[in-house]
Amino acid sequence: MDIFNRTRDNEIDFGKFLDKVDNIYRNLQEFENEIDLFDIASIKKSFRAKTDDFFREDRKLNIGIIGRVKVGKSSFLNTLMFDGKNVLPAAVTPKTAVLTKIEYDAENRLDIEYFTYEEWKLIQAAAAGNEHKNEYKVAHEITTMVEERNLKPEEFIKKQKESIYYDSYEELMENINDYVGENGKYTPMVKSVCISVDREELEDISIVDTPGLYDPILSRVDRTKQFMELCDVVFFLSKSTAFLDKNDIDLVASQLPKKGVKKVVLVCSRFDDGLRDTLWSKDSLKEAVEYTKRQLCAYAEQEFTTYRNNNYYVSNDFIQQFKSPVFVSAIAENMANKGLKNLTPKEQKVYDDLASKGTVTVDEMKAIGNMDEVRTIFRGVIEQKDQMLKEKASSFIPVAREELRDKLIRIQTLAKNRINQLSTYDREKLLEEKKIITSQINRMNVNLEVVFNELKEKIEQHKLQAISEIRAYNREYLQVAEKEGITTHFEIRKESTAKWFKPWTWGTNSRIIYSYDEKYQYIDAYDAIENIRNFVEDGKECIELAFNKSLDIAVLKNKLLSIIIENLDALGENFDASYYKLLVERTLNNIKIPAIEFPTAPFEEIITSEFTGEIKSNSMKSNFKKVLSDTIYDVREGICNKLEREVMRFEEGIDELKKNFAENLLKDINKELGAVIEQFGNKEREIERYTKLIDIIDKVDVNV
Repeated sequence: MDIFNRTRDNEIDFGKFLDKVDNIYRNLQEFENEIDLFDIASIKKSFRAKTDDFFREDRKLNIGIIGRVKVGKSSFLNTLMFDGKNVLPAAVTPKTAVLTKIEYDAENRLDIEYFTYEEWKLIQAAAAGNEHKNEYKVAHEITTMVEERNLKPEEFIKKQKESIYYDSYEELMENINDYVGENGKYTPMVKSVCISVDREELEDISIVDTPGLYDPILSRVDRTKQFMELCDVVFFLSKSTAFLDKNDIDLVASQLPKKGVKKVVLVCSRFDDGLRDTLWSKDSLKEAVEYTKRQLCAYAEQEFTTYRNNNYYVSNDFIQQFKSPVFVSAIAENMANKGLKNLTPKEQKVYDDLASKGTVTVDEMKAIGNMDEVRTIFRGVIEQKDQMLKEKASSFIPVAREELRDKLIRIQTLAKNRINQLSTYDREKLLEEKKIITSQINRMNVNLEVVFNELKEKIEQHKLQAISEIRAYNREYLQVAEKEGITTHFEIRKESTAKWFKPWTWGTNSRIIYSYDEKYQYIDAYDAIENIRNFVEDGKECIELAFNKSLDIAVLKNKLLSIIIENLDALGENFDASYYKLLVERTLNNIKIPAIEFPTAPFEEIITSEFTGEIKSNSMKSNFKKVLSDTIYDVREGICNKLEREVMRFEEGIDELKKNFAENLLKDINKELGAVIEQFGNKEREIERYTKLIDIIDKVDVNV
């Protein structure tokens, strides 16, 4: 396409913009002790990466599937692109999150990128730490997986990248799990994978299933951010039971457009979960569907409108599309395609829940799945590919200018705040303010205690509900249906070949082979393995749901911010509350829902060590059911104990956060005030420098 040919005019325009960035950087270098110039330097690097990627012969339309861990990205893609087959295993925990790209190629191939030496050293260093932060925990889990699989990291580090070819699409699908699956042999050393498959519908597009947002492994965060820089279209998934927090809204409405993303489709995923939460209070499934959609749409409209009102630079036209998200359920779609027959235990549980107010038809399940609407949007995106890429080609400089303008405004705001503090206060007054802030924060603790205790009460309540649900699941997975097999028997009999009119044949005979089928009933040992795995998945989902229902990060942050800002605002008109809100949010980011893991291998081994294949005799069936019953009981107790431990650990973390909250907030505030107090040693000179910095930025015209 012509749009991918970099013209002489492009070269001139791009060169002028990069020179502009270089000049700004040089002019601000004398202030590098007061401000961080990395943001300015990163604009140049990002601009080059985006334009170099775009203007190449094999440039495709980059479609990103983005969202947090366990919002259903892989299931969504499997249903959309692979007819519901589990081609892309779900990244059920942060440790197994791998950026996976899917593209067309005449040859079926995996292109694998492993961690570099430096990245692996950082993971090992984090794994050796004894802190309870998520990045340390995940790093430890990754190194443990490497040890359990007897992998030698240096072999993969030396390879860095590897391409593996397969004779067929089916063979590739059989082996992909080794590199991206939760229990994949090589998964812990993999940073990203590109799946090239001989499927023409993928021609000229590149689909990327990104790791969950806020991945604790920095090198994977970098890889995801690099891809987002190059993205043209994004399907952003947010699950119905924890729909759209503040970070999600900021990413969708502000960050992605600033990166040059031309279209964002907001998808409310796992819609069946949201329905099951509301169905109990409604008279019918239809009423629950309408109510749940109405509530989530109203919430989305309210949140995006508020965001638009607080951020004048966000285009109102752009955010209009987010007020009516697309509601989907990959599992409901797959169940409808099966015709509601031969459902897995997990699917049967979903059906039973949705059918609690009456029978659910295939059409109703299909409507809940709603993947046809997504396919229509997807086809529309492909049809508009040339137009979107053409618009993107002309938007590189405008987008980069806006980003540069943003960075300069932030630097200028910081400088003005410092001048205000240096001008308004003297050293003694600032020290006095420091004492007042300390006193105010200490007085907040009573209110903070109430908020944190409410959170602990909620988690205890939902823990008991989850344990009840897990014990109810237990009964479902004790059952293993008998199957019908057929054995073919062969017998030989003699038949006379004598003819009365041929005396020489008298007394002769021949052997005739004949067969008959005999039906029998048997139990498949593998069904027990499936029951164990599905029980564990349902149990983990119950635990996760308990935490999600208890912990609404956005609501909790608002409560805490209200308490803190209400107290700090009392300091007077010279107090800049907006600055301290940022410090508060940074402190609150330590509150995280735990990642739940529960290995099934030990329980599977109990079954496989005694039983394999078809179990036919009544005595063996009886023994098998007893072993399965004991194993399911152990799984149930293990999951419930896991929930108890995770809640206990979470409550300990909340107690620790409650204890340190005011202290950490005070530490951040004192650090900022301390920096200003230090500058009072040469107050006039510092004000002069900040004034000069503001003047330099005022003279910058990013449009030239």
